[in-house]
Amino acid sequence: MAAPRPRGIVSAVRAFARRHEIFRPGPIVLAVSGGTDSTALALIAAELREEFGLVLHVAHFDHRTRPRDAAKDAQFVAEIANHIGAPIRVGRAQRAPKSEDDAREQRYAFLRRVAQEIGATTIVTGHTIDDQAETVLLHLTRGSGLAGVAGMRPLRDGIARPLLAIGRAETTAICKATKIKPREDPSNRSLRFARNRIRRNVIPELGRINPRVRAALARFAEAATEADAQLNANADVENVVRAADAAINDTATTKVLDVRRLPSNAAARGSALVRWWRTQTGGTLTARNRAALAALASSTAGTRRLDLPGGSAVREYARLNFVARQAVANEEERTPQRLAKGSGVHWHGWRINLDMAADGLPFTARVDDATAANLVVRARRPGDRVLKRGKLRDVFVDAKVPERQRDRWPLLTVEQDVIWVPGVTPSPESGDVVIAAGPAGTGRTAGEDQVGNQTRKRRVASMSEARRKGGNRGPR
Repeated sequence: MAAPRPRGIVSAVRAFARRHEIFRPGPIVLAVSGGTDSTALALIAAELREEFGLVLHVAHFDHRTRPRDAAKDAQFVAEIANHIGAPIRVGRAQRAPKSEDDAREQRYAFLRRVAQEIGATTIVTGHTIDDQAETVLLHLTRGSGLAGVAGMRPLRDGIARPLLAIGRAETTAICKATKIKPREDPSNRSLRFARNRIRRNVIPELGRINPRVRAALARFAEAATEADAQLNANADVENVVRAADAAINDTATTKVLDVRRLPSNAAARGSALVRWWRTQTGGTLTARNRAALAALASSTAGTRRLDLPGGSAVREYARLNFVARQAVANEEERTPQRLAKGSGVHWHGWRINLDMAADGLPFTARVDDATAANLVVRARRPGDRVLKRGKLRDVFVDAKVPERQRDRWPLLTVEQDVIWVPGVTPSPESGDVVIAAGPAGTGRTAGEDQVGNQTRKRRVASMSEARRKGGNRGPR
């Protein structure tokens, strides 16, 4: 088998680092023991530093397990640091470690101190695909769950492992190409340690079954990582659906969800919204619909409406309302209605009379004969403007009219102009013909329950002088 070529090895590490977004411009700490893998790490990092904007700092830690060789190890690493043009920090354990785990904790505590001192956000280690295979087998043997057999991540908790893209054969080839002979730790051959027994006995036997067993175990670790992430995302979705159930506010056609209770994870948030929409409306959403719904739920500012298959999503600040479409039973209320003197019309639970007894209707206005002859009651339309008041949308926002009620709110219009929004804008007083409007009936009705108690407050808020262009809209 031909020896790995250094250029191809560096390319593999470069591609792996890009795919997993391992490197960011700035200082990084290279953990270098002087062994083959960490020496290769330093040499490869030197090749990639300009491309990724890296500032290299070498860190070496003496565990006090090899007192006769510790000084030589540190000297060798200092020469490697000088070779790649990087400063070096050397640390020493206060005591000999009691176990492998103890040694690891002391080493990483030192590396994190160095990172903090130089302002680095990433510590880079020389773990390879061989180390990954050993870790997976070790965790499986000890009965680890899915998260454990996922092995080492390319980047996690500030620890980067770019050499997971290559194996020990490749790190050896890098050192040979540079004519550097790394230091050797005799303890790596000792069968006292479980990892060494897996490395020297178990993996070679598995290699008889599959010569590419190391790569196979690395793929297994990657699949376990993805599965573990998906399970966590699904758990978030289940939690938010249960939480949303507790937050439901039912009416005949509307379900309300507090968007602040959705999970922060983007995938889980999107899945929760889609599942919730399907539960409430029975409708399915395309990728574009899902993205639009997620965007709608990503803010709590103001009010927005989104039409989707099966209904509309209306967000009023933090409240997301799912409104199913339903046919209007009374065809009269579907189309604009022309007013005639001495008669009235019904409009979505409202009654509007022209030049006749008010019958207790709470809102009145006066117009001249020419205006009265052309009055039409209709629903809002895109681009509507209220005479002398500006955009209808701004008027509704100022009066705190909920988005879900705006399509059913009567507008008194002449041609294209909205001259009056009963209960919201000041009443016209331009003539002797009386218009009276309000919830239908003289007692409390369904329509009055929706607007009767609140319209007077909204009217008071809207009776101030017309807002000057560019002025504040008041509190939301």
